[in-house]
Amino acid sequence: MMNKKNKTKENFIVKIIKSIASFFDKILITPISKVAYAIKDKISFRSGFIDKLLNKPNVLLYLSLILAFTFFLSVQNNFINFSDTKAITMPNLPVEVEYNDEAYVVEGLPDKVNLVLTGKKSELYLAEQYGDHKVSLDLTGLEAGTHKVTLDYNNPIRKLNYILDPGTVTIMIYPKVSEVRTLSIDIINTDKLNETLVVSNVLLDRNDVIIKSYKEKLNTVANVKAIVDVNTLNATESGTYTIDNVKLVAYDDKGKEISGIEVVPNQVTATVTITSPSKTVPLRIVPVGEVRSGSAISSITSSVTNVTVYADETVLKDLNYIEVEIDVEGLSTNKTYQKVINKPQGTRSISDTSVTINVTMEEETSKDFEGLTVETEGLNEKFKASGASASDAQVTVTVKGVGSLLESLEPTDIKAYVDLSSVTEPGVYTVPVYVTGSDVKLTYTSKTKQINVVVQNK
Repeated sequence: MMNKKNKTKENFIVKIIKSIASFFDKILITPISKVAYAIKDKISFRSGFIDKLLNKPNVLLYLSLILAFTFFLSVQNNFINFSDTKAITMPNLPVEVEYNDEAYVVEGLPDKVNLVLTGKKSELYLAEQYGDHKVSLDLTGLEAGTHKVTLDYNNPIRKLNYILDPGTVTIMIYPKVSEVRTLSIDIINTDKLNETLVVSNVLLDRNDVIIKSYKEKLNTVANVKAIVDVNTLNATESGTYTIDNVKLVAYDDKGKEISGIEVVPNQVTATVTITSPSKTVPLRIVPVGEVRSGSAISSITSSVTNVTVYADETVLKDLNYIEVEIDVEGLSTNKTYQKVINKPQGTRSISDTSVTINVTMEEETSKDFEGLTVETEGLNEKFKASGASASDAQVTVTVKGVGSLLESLEPTDIKAYVDLSSVTEPGVYTVPVYVTGSDVKLTYTSKTKQINVVVQNK
């Protein structure tokens, strides 16, 4: 009976050994043998040596064991590395705050916090992949006043340790109050409009808004502005445009934006009128300097005679011409000038920016105009002025130029005057005489260089 039991036990052990051998044969020896013979078939030299090596009974077994052990060490090493403890930082996580924002204003809340997680690499990897990391702060039930509160993290991977920075904050809770304020308008990016266009009017769909915060903060609000950005219009011509969702911003008395002010509504609609005010004025060519003696300017012609100017109405009202100067010093022959037309101050655009000017020269002659009354300019309105004598009241003016121009010139085309803008009290003053004329191609000179003027109170 005993021998039968021993025999059964021996058979069971043999079966286990055969099963293990069969497992290694299928999993390691057979695949490795196939690989080895495949390599042998690819190698053409010394194939006899490889055949002998592979035909030895224990070679494949030893080779399989060596490879199995190498694989075990590799897996074990990776498992150890994956089990190491380390830390990762998740910066700038938003904070979700729960409180009654209709009744209270909370100051001192952090917008974002940094989260540091520590634990095994495998669990940190899962935390990074999980993505649903929430930092929250529940203030429900807290009344107005100063409170020290702790932030909460949902920690989806429970085996990890965490630190929030900051983890605890001191906050102030204030009762919320409201006020009605009148909107003002701030137009921005007008320089981005086409140079010929201008914003002539802006209307908002409402004039008043409600601002909300705690009382001390509302007291710092100097004005609430609707920020109208005309760059969003993409305007290419005159017309009426609508801008929706115009942002409203609260400012203090120094023009600095105040954060944390609730504006109701927080946006408005603006209707913007774009116009293109313009005026066409003559281009006046002004010779500067004296031509050569014996020569005179016969004619001045230009490729541009009128210029359309784009500007605000207030600028256009006082603009009557645009001057372009040409240097004629010592000129005795015909000459062509290429000149730039400069924009007058305060204007945005002009229709022409350059001009070609042709000057024709002829022989000079002269003509005297006698008995021209001397006018006054610049005198204060509380004074009156007159010549000290008859000879101080009138002068003779010599005009030089080409004969054809002199023949058509009338005395009314000439102005002799004195500048009394520096006079501050009554008295007798000796002042120089100046002369101008309607035709810039001619030169005008008074034979009397100075006169005596009597200034009196009116």
